[in-house]
Amino acid sequence: GMGGVGKTTIMKHVHNRLLKEDKFKKLIWATVSQDFDVRRLQNDIASQLEKTLSDDKNTTIRAGELLEMLRKQGSFLLILDDVWSSFSFEDVGILEPTTDNGCKLVLTTRSAKVVREMDCKKVQVPYLLTDEAMQLFLSKVGQDMLPNPNLESIMKDVVCECGGLPLALKVLG
Repeated sequence: GMGGVGKTTIMKHVHNRLLKEDKFKKLIWATVSQDFDVRRLQNDIASQLEKTLSDDKNTTIRAGELLEMLRKQGSFLLILDDVWSSFSFEDVGILEPTTDNGCKLVLTTRSAKVVREMDCKKVQVPYLLTDEAMQLFLSKVGQDMLPNPNLESIMKDVVCECGGLPLALKVLG
């Protein structure tokens, strides 16, 4: 989905809700970002497993180490946030989720191409409807602004210009 539509926010809520349940032995969150770096991602995942990877320069060796750590972990949910380009799970050392190992993988991205190339199921995050957008905007501006008819017209224009993007509505609010 488009930047600012709420992908990361939704996943934070999912993550926090799952923390309260015993569905997975481990929840892992890694922000990938535009400047993707295999070693950094490997280190991020390992540190959340409370493990350390070797300082080996060879990412393939490190991928094998990480794969073994994840295998021993048991069931886990790995959330990869802000993925800008596709990459091989095997090259990083990410265990392929199967029904047998109980592991799940979720990624957030702006790119439908990334979803296709990484063979993921696409779940589109919709824009807010006009009423929802106005409520979010008012929650940031203050409900006391609404009784003013002059401001109401301006606020409707602002909400319309934001196109249902929660981040834009929050910032402008």
